[in-house]
Amino acid sequence: MMRPVRPVALYVLTLCALYPGLTSVFQGLYAFVCHQEFALLGQQGVFVDTLVKFGAPIWLPNLMKAAIGGAFLAGVPGLWAGDWRAVPLVLLGAVGSLLLGPGPGVMGLIALICLFVFRETSTDQPA
Repeated sequence: MMRPVRPVALYVLTLCALYPGLTSVFQGLYAFVCHQEFALLGQQGVFVDTLVKFGAPIWLPNLMKAAIGGAFLAGVPGLWAGDWRAVPLVLLGAVGSLLLGPGPGVMGLIALICLFVFRETSTDQPA
């Protein structure tokens, strides 16, 4: 069985998914649980502010942020299981985290490098 990525890259992908995945799900669903917007120092973040400026209702960027984090968190265990169908979920989470700011963006960039550079090939694994 060929895995989608190398084992060391799986560890790095797991660490990269925890930060933007957990924080995005928390921040995205916070408004629906606590009935107020998540804001640090009175700011909601570049992603939410930009979409609200373009006329999107406030719930839309929050749900998009939760979906990005959820895709990351749902895809990485699939990669651990060796399922190639999890690659699009991790790709969606990594590309989406590039939109969320500098911290999640760096993690998304590292995740993209792990996802595409550290692939398993038939020469890496015995048959």
